[in-house]
Amino acid sequence: MSDQEAKPSTEDLGDEKEGEDIKLKVIGQDVPMNSLRFLFAGPRIADNHAPKEVGMEEEDVIGVYQEQTGGHPTI
Repeated sequence: MSDQEAKPSTEDLGDEKEGEDIKLKVIGQDVPMNSLRFLFAGPRIADNHAPKEVGMEEEDVIGVYQEQTGGHPTI
């Protein structure tokens, strides 16, 4: 983990199509983007989903989890 604490930003990222794209930045976690899973109200959000497609509204929050694979088989 990083010694830096992530701080919320009010910076305008210049959305070209309002309501169609989500831009985010993962800071200081050294985690590959393809290992993260995004969930909204239960179901997983796919790479090609737009916020309106999954029913997101202003100020909604999504869950971000690192995918875990493998494990030990149960005998």
